[in-house]
Amino acid sequence: MSGTAQHLDTIESLCALPFPDADSPGAYESSGPRHHLVTLLLAPAESGEDTATTVFEEQFEAEREALSLLLTVQGWGPPDRFALTGAALRAGGEPLPAPWDHLVHTVPDVHLWRRAERWTGIGTAHHGPGLPLALVAFTTTEDPP
Repeated sequence: MSGTAQHLDTIESLCALPFPDADSPGAYESSGPRHHLVTLLLAPAESGEDTATTVFEEQFEAEREALSLLLTVQGWGPPDRFALTGAALRAGGEPLPAPWDHLVHTVPDVHLWRRAERWTGIGTAHHGPGLPLALVAFTTTEDPP
């Protein structure tokens, strides 16, 4: 099975996976009573060079576009493209629920679908304290900020 097919399976399984009763926080991997956040692709930690980072950004963007297209043709419909930049400011200092609390600080924008009472999305996390570039997927019952 190709990487894209595995990522598609992961995203689809998130939509059916029950939420745990308690939070299990992590950087690019966490679950809680109303969310799941997983890493689909992770750049090597030593890829700090600008050229390497650009290559991974392009690869992750291409994978996100491919996944979005596949989900669209499989009946999900086209994604909303939702900007998270500034979402923390829009929240007016109120704490954001998981996974949005982490995503608004690391992912500039997401491809987002509303299905079966859940928001499901894909985005590229560009920064985080000591964290490499990552393509992440998530599902949550919490509305976007």
